[in-house]
Amino acid sequence: MMDESEIRSGFARLRDADRERAPSFGQTYGRARGRKSWRATPRVRPLVFGAMAAAAIATIWLAQTRSLSPSAATPAIATWRAPTDVLLRTPGSELLSEMPALGTSILDEMIPVPSNRGT
Repeated sequence: MMDESEIRSGFARLRDADRERAPSFGQTYGRARGRKSWRATPRVRPLVFGAMAAAAIATIWLAQTRSLSPSAATPAIATWRAPTDVLLRTPGSELLSEMPALGTSILDEMIPVPSNRGT
């Protein structure tokens, strides 16, 4: 079992090792300042803005030309039917399309009643 002083000295050794390997602030700052970014070059910025503007204009132009010419494959809204309409026709749905007669039962139509004529 380690006591507290051993643990503290172990962490102190680890901190010292980290300090030796870490670069100084001056080195890190110097490397960051030494790099040239695309934002810093004045020649690249107009080209990037021009390319973005051309892409935006082309996108708007294509969207307008496509919206003006309706496709022949597109059906009119009056004739369009949902592909899932088939699922609405279920067995027994004809019972729901008619108003039931009061005082009668559906079982009366399904079960034959024997006649009293002696047959």
